[in-house]
Amino acid sequence: MKIYANGKNISVFPFANLFTRGEKFSDTITFVLERFYGGNDLGNCNFLMRGINENGEEAQQILYPETDDNTITLNWSVSDYFTAVSGKLELELRAVRETDSETEIVVKYIMTPICVRESPIGGNVPLPDTEEQVLNDIATAVSNGLTEIQELIDSFDITEVEARLDNMEHDVSIFLARPEVIPVTQSQYNSIAHKENALYVIVEEENK
Repeated sequence: MKIYANGKNISVFPFANLFTRGEKFSDTITFVLERFYGGNDLGNCNFLMRGINENGEEAQQILYPETDDNTITLNWSVSDYFTAVSGKLELELRAVRETDSETEIVVKYIMTPICVRESPIGGNVPLPDTEEQVLNDIATAVSNGLTEIQELIDSFDITEVEARLDNMEHDVSIFLARPEVIPVTQSQYNSIAHKENALYVIVEEENK
């Protein structure tokens, strides 16, 4: 599902009743934002989705931007922090910028509340604090990256490379085992010391 921002306004109508309590990463919402707003290049910002549920508990999730010349694309794979409690869910998307001394909030995108539907299974559980949520989010991203790297390593088949090296070694050994071929005249053959593992080929003497 792709949602286009209009300035600072983001319409939640397409997903206002999409979520059900207890879901985890079942839906991905793609936000397309204008890269430049109020003289700021948001391509230099980090993005954070915040949510306040019916119990007043806060959820946070980092969104990783994909930037081109004019737009920024954010894929929000909705975590279970946002669906832990049924009822009203207030959302806020923030663009933030890190400075030497603090984190600056550059833009807060305006989003009306949505509703998390009740589920006949499961119960509400207190959310972890926001710092733990962000750390869990980072840990998940790192774990997924390491898994992909390991799968790539496991899929690399060196059998063909080893077979080619074996063939090369065999060909070299055959070549080295061949005797040295030395063309000589009969008189030269009679006058020189003969080498071992050499094949002498008698050729005709040139007429002078």
